Amino acid sequence: MNYLKFTISVLIFFFALNLSIKADDLNKKKMEQVTKEILDLMVKGDNASEKLRKYISEEWLEDKKINVKKYLINNYSPESYDIIYSGGDICIATIGGSEWKHLLVFKFTEEYGFYKVVPLGISEASSDYIDPWNYVKDYICSSFEKKDVPSDKQK
Repeated sequence: MNYLKFTISVLIFFFALNLSIKADDLNKKKMEQVTKEILDLMVKGDNASEKLRKYISEEWLEDKKINVKKYLINNYSPESYDIIYSGGDICIATIGGSEWKHLLVFKFTEEYGFYKVVPLGISEASSDYIDPWNYVKDYICSSFEKKDVPSDKQK
């Protein structure tokens, strides 16, 4: 009888381990899906700030004592984006236009079955905005005009 209990315990352990591995994969997919939704709103720009409010962590808002309705959500209005990594509790993407590109890191939390972003905070650029990303590296790429390149005569 002890052998049967041991075998059942081992099977339950491996089943639980297998479920947690699948849950990690699901988390990555959910984070990528929510990131895609957020970035699609940024690119479309159709009242993006208002629509992005629903993605902000309610726990973060309560902790910071912030009424999200009093703020706009920063969205840069990019022309394109690319999701380049997701894992753990972050999703990393690049956004950009014809002459610029920024790297954004979205940090996620799960609240009541929904994935929400934990923002960096109130934007340094304008106190009217919340930056929904948790980290930003501005201008990882930018183009410049030929006039900005020194000619051989100027060297």
